[in-house]
Amino acid sequence: MKLKPIIQELRTYCPGFEGRVFGVGTFSRLDESVAAELLPAAFVIPISEDPEEPAAINRYKQQVRFNFAVILMVANTEDEQGLTAWEKSVDLKKEVFKAILGADDIQAGRDWIQFESLSVLDLNRAALTVQLDFSCQYELSDDETRHGGDIDRLGRFLRMYTDVDVIGDKGRPDGQIEAKMHINLEQEK
Repeated sequence: MKLKPIIQELRTYCPGFEGRVFGVGTFSRLDESVAAELLPAAFVIPISEDPEEPAAINRYKQQVRFNFAVILMVANTEDEQGLTAWEKSVDLKKEVFKAILGADDIQAGRDWIQFESLSVLDLNRAALTVQLDFSCQYELSDDETRHGGDIDRLGRFLRMYTDVDVIGDKGRPDGQIEAKMHINLEQEK
């Protein structure tokens, strides 16, 4: 699943970040020397995808739970205990919830986003880092798989030829063909 739309939603609906919402590449380059004036900031990162067993035998259909995180980084320069930073992170969490909880993107095939958990990743003299975990479901279907491509390459089912072996006295076919059938589906309408 793509994360750019979620980053855009957070930039649009979370004024507390002042547009400072980034992806995983920016987060991986951060350290304790982040300037307080660059905070608060948010980072959207993928966590995992957990597929269920495919649900259909004759076509491909599989539900997948996509897990991602919004990591909040808040300046911790006002007090060493981090209470002010925590209070600010709670306010930002509310903004994030209003921006993305329950959002869906039917055109992209994504079901609604739900909150999973919160954890504190780090607290140091520079910043408090809080991770908000979210998930959403999407479905893999035939048109996204090799199976679907193979079915499409078969072409239309237009006619069928079959031999009919009537069940004999012993409750099973006797090996003698009693009838031959040709069904033309283009003429049957």
